[in-house]
Amino acid sequence: MTLVYTHENLTLVVNVSTALQNAGIKTQIKNQYAAGGRGEIPCFETWPEVWVASQFQVKQAKEIVAQITLESTQPDWQCTHCTELNGAAFDFCWHCDSPKPC
Repeated sequence: MTLVYTHENLTLVVNVSTALQNAGIKTQIKNQYAAGGRGEIPCFETWPEVWVASQFQVKQAKEIVAQITLESTQPDWQCTHCTELNGAAFDFCWHCDSPKPC
C-alpha cells in the first residue's frame, strides 16, 4: 500500500478517496479516528491519510490527486447568466445550473 494524500480535514480526505474509488482505484483511509490523540502524539501523525492498495495504480492515483489539488487552488468564477459567484470546483452555477464558461 502507498500513501497518496493526507490532510488535517477528514472531509477532504474522504472526498479524495471517493474520487479515486470512482476511477476504479481501491483505497483505504487510515487515521480517520486519530484526532483524539492530538497532544499525546504529534498532530501531523494524526492526520487522516488515503492509501492506494495496488502499486500499479499509484501513478494514476497521484495524477488524480494532483488534478483535485490544482482545481482547489483555482479562482472562483462568476456566472454569465445570473452573475452568481461560484467556487472553482463547480462546473455548473449552483444557482441557475448554467455551465461554467470556458
